[in-house]
Amino acid sequence: MMITCLECGQHFKGKFCPNCGQSAAIKRLSAAVLLEEILHFFTHLESGFIFTSWNFLVRPGISSMEYISGKRKKYQKPVSFLLIWAGLYILQHNADIKYFHYSLSREVISGLSIQEQSNLLFREHFTIFLIPVLFVSAILLYFIMARPIFNFTELLILCFYGMGVYFMLSLGSDVVLGVIFRKNILEMEVFMWQALMSSIYNLWFSYDVFKRLKLRFFWLRLFSVAVLVMISGWLIMFYLPMLWIYLS
Repeated sequence: MMITCLECGQHFKGKFCPNCGQSAAIKRLSAAVLLEEILHFFTHLESGFIFTSWNFLVRPGISSMEYISGKRKKYQKPVSFLLIWAGLYILQHNADIKYFHYSLSREVISGLSIQEQSNLLFREHFTIFLIPVLFVSAILLYFIMARPIFNFTELLILCFYGMGVYFMLSLGSDVVLGVIFRKNILEMEVFMWQALMSSIYNLWFSYDVFKRLKLRFFWLRLFSVAVLVMISGWLIMFYLPMLWIYLS
C-alpha cells in the first residue's frame, strides 16, 4: 500500500520516506509518545556517549580516523559531546562548591595576588575563556601537524572531542580531589593539576592521531605543537582573566 509522507508529500512504500527520511508511522502526540521519545534519547545517549567518551580517551587516533573517514554512526556528535561534558562538569563543580562549602572569604580574596584572582575569575567563567583555547589549539595543530591531509574544519571537530574529554577528566579530578580528599577545588593547586593533566592528554591525543600519517620530522613537530598548545593555553587561561580584571 502506498503511503503519503506527511512531511513532503512523497508517495512511497516502506517504513521511511526515501525523499526526506520521515517515518511512515507517525503517532498522535500523547504522554506515551513523549515518554517514548525521552527513553529513546537517553538510551541512545548512553550507547553513543559512553562509547565516544571511552574511545576518545584511550584510543583517540583510531576514533578520529574513523570519524573523519565517515564511520560516524556509533559516535556522539562532536558539538553535543562537548556541551554534554561541559554541562555535567559545571553541575558537578558547582554542586561540590555548594555542598562542601568550598569558597574563599572576602578577606582572603582581597589578599590574593592578581594571578590568584585571575584564577578565580577563570574558574567562574571558564567556558568563555576555553573557547579561544580551543580555536588556538586547532590552528596550531592544523598548521604544524595536519595540513594538507586534514582541512581546518576536520581538525576543529577533533578538538571538540578533545575538549570534551578535558571536561570529563576535570569532572573526575573534582570528584577525587573535592569529594574524596576534601581538597578545596577553587585553590590554585587544583587548577595547576588540571592544566598539567590537560597537557598530558593533549600530547597523547596528538601522538595517537598523527603517528598514523607518517609525517616527516614527526617527533619534532609533535613536541613543538605540544609545547605551543601548552604555552598558548596557559597564557590565555592566566592572562586573559587578568586583563579582564584590569579593564573592569
